Amino acid sequence: MMAWLMGSFMPFGVVAIVRGVAAFRTGWMIAPARRSVRRPRVYGVGVVMAGTGVLVAGATYFALAEAGALSDHPWFALVGNGVELAGIAFIAASRWAPRPVRAARPSRGAHPTA
Repeated sequence: MMAWLMGSFMPFGVVAIVRGVAAFRTGWMIAPARRSVRRPRVYGVGVVMAGTGVLVAGATYFALAEAGALSDHPWFALVGNGVELAGIAFIAASRWAPRPVRAARPSRGAHPTA
């Protein structure tokens, strides 16, 4: 049962990594995230970390379960969960960070008076 559960989350990790790379490289995000994310690159790093955490947790689970050492080293499987939580922290930071300051542009109807 646990192998089925861990294996079903692996494609979600791959999709998250692809989404994170797209956000980091181009600033593109899925529609629900566009309004609330203020720093797309930080968001991209966080999504890549969260996806990597899912893949690492699944891979270590399968490696340890195959070797029969899952009960001997359960903390090793938690490394992926730590990476995933760090990614979630980056995603949260991308929403809380202040918007970048842009240079003021003159309005369309303004004429220089110098």
